[in-house]
Amino acid sequence: MISRSDKIRVLIVDDSFFMKKLLKELLLTDEMIEVVGQAKDGEEAVVKARELKPDVITMDYNMPGLNGVHAIQEILADPNTNEPSIIMISAYTGEGSEEAMEALRVGAVDFIQKPSGELSLDIDKIKDEILEKVHIASRARVRTYTHIKRVKKKKKRPRTLAVKVVVIGSSTGGPPIVEDILTSLPDNFPAAVVVAQHMPEFFTNKFAERLDRLTALWVKRAQDGDTLKAGQVIVAPADTHFSLEGSNGERTIHLRERHETHRGPRPNIDEVMGEVAENYGSEVIGIVLTGMGDDGRKGIELIKRAGGYVIAQDPQTASIASMPEAIIKANLVNEILRPEDIITCIKKLVT
Repeated sequence: MISRSDKIRVLIVDDSFFMKKLLKELLLTDEMIEVVGQAKDGEEAVVKARELKPDVITMDYNMPGLNGVHAIQEILADPNTNEPSIIMISAYTGEGSEEAMEALRVGAVDFIQKPSGELSLDIDKIKDEILEKVHIASRARVRTYTHIKRVKKKKKRPRTLAVKVVVIGSSTGGPPIVEDILTSLPDNFPAAVVVAQHMPEFFTNKFAERLDRLTALWVKRAQDGDTLKAGQVIVAPADTHFSLEGSNGERTIHLRERHETHRGPRPNIDEVMGEVAENYGSEVIGIVLTGMGDDGRKGIELIKRAGGYVIAQDPQTASIASMPEAIIKANLVNEILRPEDIITCIKKLVT
């Protein structure tokens, strides 16, 4: 029998009575989870986080009064909470996806899209995803990030073919770090950047659009036929196979529909890094950031074998340390760095 002290204590925050009821029933199917309370809005969430001291909070965004982002800020700033890990579970539309990214910057560890809008009576469709992310969140370190100002100057469209490629693999807790790295690079950055960030397909395009607004570089979600160019960032899609083809310096992206059933996170970091390693050899800088599991280890091994340079985020600074630890334990890294030092290192190696 599992003792109460061993269980993951969860607080559910949603303004819908039915959503709270459905989420509670879903969570209680896992014997390792205990639902310690429910809140109908952000203000009540702040109070109950202080009183109940949950390990994990599931948080809706669109609520009357204090919205999800502001509630996260107040909860994490309150010294009387135990700094819970917060997962946003909301109905993200085009505008809402921006709010999801902001939630990650202020301290949420992950986000989940409701399958059918705000009142998703079919929430059981994503039961496995919710339970898995609650377990991962219970082991996460909470990180907050400063607000990013948008780049005001007009960016030059990249024309030069890439001679070097920086490829970044990231998962839980990664989007704010990816943002910080890319916003620190100049518009004349003489290398292409490929980002493989675990997230649902809907968000890959929205993430690319957000990065394009925030950075001096051109950023886009990969499309079939795109060419890697210096000064451009390509965000790998989640629902297709990613490959590179070409010669004489030009490499074209090819995307193929996935037919196999795959339960692991997408996009596949190993696949993306392996393609970059095969095509650019020693001219690759491979970076593995925060995340659960070991996706990226096989890809980094190929980069290392080809003579590329490998950087792991310092596990002590990661929300989830498993991914960087996997390549460190395999003796595949050249450097282990904090996020701010990763930025300095990239500039030194590329420029």
